[in-house]
Amino acid sequence: MVLMMAPGGTEEMAKAVLDEGAEAVYVGVMGWSRRGSLFEMSDDQIRRVIDYAAARGKEVRIVVNTMPSSTEVPMFIEHVRRYSDWGAQGFMVSDIGCMRLLRDLVPAAQVHTSVGCGITNVEDVRFLAEMGATYVVLPYRLSVAEIAEITATTGVGIEVFLFKTPSGGKICPGKCMMSSYFSFKRELDEHGKDQFYGSASRGGDCLRVCQTPWQLNCGGTSLIEDLTIKSNPALWLDELPAYLGAGVNCLKVPGRDRSTELVRGLTRLYRRALDRILASDHPDLTDLREPLEEFRRRWRAERGQRDTRLIGQAETYAADARAA
Repeated sequence: MVLMMAPGGTEEMAKAVLDEGAEAVYVGVMGWSRRGSLFEMSDDQIRRVIDYAAARGKEVRIVVNTMPSSTEVPMFIEHVRRYSDWGAQGFMVSDIGCMRLLRDLVPAAQVHTSVGCGITNVEDVRFLAEMGATYVVLPYRLSVAEIAEITATTGVGIEVFLFKTPSGGKICPGKCMMSSYFSFKRELDEHGKDQFYGSASRGGDCLRVCQTPWQLNCGGTSLIEDLTIKSNPALWLDELPAYLGAGVNCLKVPGRDRSTELVRGLTRLYRRALDRILASDHPDLTDLREPLEEFRRRWRAERGQRDTRLIGQAETYAADARAA
């Protein structure tokens, strides 16, 4: 079986992707996922989504993929037990200790590693499987041959994003700390949990400073002007049969921080593509390429709006720090 999992950045989005054919939706807990509060949910919203999914025979994955401190671990346990009791079937986790703890607390839960685990090779995958992972998410840059080796030698479920970095490269999603070095603030919420700004690993937005123009100077001479450190991933389609043939069994639609209508459309398109691939040895995806190109255009536009907002926040934080 291939699981198609789509994002729920809002309650509206979560219900929309379930209606469009996703078998599971992933939703972020307020202050506990690698997004800002705009794209996370309160407990009341999460419970409504769990009930909505259950009524339709669908599943919910709870995103708790920050790196909790020792004082926050009891809160992590409380959240896991609560959502499991409400009917959530799985969790997305970055912290290895919490992954092992989650497996002990809820043995039946589906445990997905998050991008924050920063996979780089087959031994990483093997280790995470030993720690209790049900599915290990791979970085955008791995080839089909590398994925086939991983599926053949580890026996763990393999999850891939439905977008990847076109230029490949060795930047490993999930391990970058550039944002928090650029700007970092923290405060305690009413529950005593740290709230961070500038660190995705600790529950705040990544400020996307890699997307701003950088320069390289040496001895007063400018060597590179307006360098962008990291290229953005792009949606893909035609590689899908090969990925499934290599043993991928969980497809992750991205977009928790995109618009509901864009994510709804993407989920519908990928549902059609997956159904065709599973029904035929030689699926024809030709008619899906043009609508995907339109989705790519909209994706880039919304990404630009997001990056502008986050970079603006970084500049505000930096100005405040200089004035202090």
